[in-house]
Amino acid sequence: MPSLKAKNYKVSVFCGSKPGKNKKFLDVAAKLGKELSKKKYTVIYGGGSLGIMGALSNSVLKHKGKLISVIPKSLKNKNVLIENSYKTIFTKDLVERKKIMIKKAAIFIILPGGFGTLDELFEVISLNQLNIINKKIILLDIDNFWNPFQKLLKNLYKEGFLYNFEASNLNFKNSVNKTIKFIENNI
Repeated sequence: MPSLKAKNYKVSVFCGSKPGKNKKFLDVAAKLGKELSKKKYTVIYGGGSLGIMGALSNSVLKHKGKLISVIPKSLKNKNVLIENSYKTIFTKDLVERKKIMIKKAAIFIILPGGFGTLDELFEVISLNQLNIINKKIILLDIDNFWNPFQKLLKNLYKEGFLYNFEASNLNFKNSVNKTIKFIENNI
């Protein structure tokens, strides 16, 4: 049973608008949506109905979770917007969308995705590094998707380009259950 504090806990999920080639990406996104809903966490995401975003959002809605969609006005009429969100926030552009998603979240979960997902990930890492925010980041590592990124981080550190790696608040988890447990231990 989640605590009273957990009921208002907001989780921003950054993920792809494409499904990727591995069906597990969609399955894990759907399971994550279900488990976040069961715990009564508010899910903030990019507003799309396609790909991994769609799997996540449809699952949150199916399990009667609270979903906040944050989407640029330019995508409003492109048949990508999810219907029935608890709240939909239309932004001027992608930069404003990212700003709102970062500000409203207590914690971040990163699922597989492309350039947009990486942009969002690097933004929250950088803000943590600069002590502008102090929020945990969970990379949900489905079938070792984030292994190349972990190797890149090790190389950046080895080559002297990272200051305080711990300040980045990065946490790699390989299952939805471990992700939920991590959130519960960090509320």
